Amino acid sequence: MIYICADDYGLCEKVSQHIKKCLDEGALNKVSVFPNFDMVGLNELTGDKNKVSLHLNFVEGKCMADSHKLLADKDGNFKNTFTGLLKLSLLKGKAFEEEVYREIKAQVLYWKKILPEGAEFLIDSHQHTHIIPGIFKILLRVIEEENINVSYLRIPVELISPYIKEPSLYFTYSLINIVKVGLINFLWLFNKKKLKKYPLPTAYFCGVFLSGKMDERVNKILPHYINKARKENKDLEILFHPGFCLECDLSGENIVFKDFYTSKNRKKEFNTVMKLTI
Repeated sequence: MIYICADDYGLCEKVSQHIKKCLDEGALNKVSVFPNFDMVGLNELTGDKNKVSLHLNFVEGKCMADSHKLLADKDGNFKNTFTGLLKLSLLKGKAFEEEVYREIKAQVLYWKKILPEGAEFLIDSHQHTHIIPGIFKILLRVIEEENINVSYLRIPVELISPYIKEPSLYFTYSLINIVKVGLINFLWLFNKKKLKKYPLPTAYFCGVFLSGKMDERVNKILPHYINKARKENKDLEILFHPGFCLECDLSGENIVFKDFYTSKNRKKEFNTVMKLTI
């Protein structure tokens, strides 16, 4: 199975419309949906060929559980980035995990409630924050306690070999993305043992190294991923962010990454996935 996924559905109407267009044209078969923003036509996303995933969110918009002191401000707005959450997990320990537990449970139960009958339960997260060990541990706990039959859990650990095999692209990679890949892959070392206790379906993943600009370079990288996945008899997820918009479309409160959502590279990702052939 090759998942071609778009994240951030539900952020605003324009973002959702552009993602929906990709889905309708058959360019996508997986969509990841914010649980704490207004959704547009969730029932229209599901189908025999399409997967809809819970996009756990701890960094933008409002929280879904009450009485947060570490995760959100007094108005219920999330207030931490990935690095902020990582620091809290290391410095605040149990207090942090208690708030994360309440928030994950609220988002998971809400998703379970609104998910169309018969739809599979897939999970990933905004900014890949569930890979933080203090959050990952709590996510597995909630899945077990609530008896959630998870059909897919994203593990955003990037393979390095496909990128090494394309020397012509060496100087096109973003330094910040290289750092992200290194950090996520390092944090995964602390999570691998935990996942062995919960045999949840996962896949190889592509989407961090070129995050923010999944352009024509994808066509050079993907054959290496596909060959690896087929050789190992594993699924593969390819992540895009084709939901572009203008700043005026983001009228909601606490949208932290406006520059990212309104970047011209998002339109480029839209065009890339629409032309993608696998």
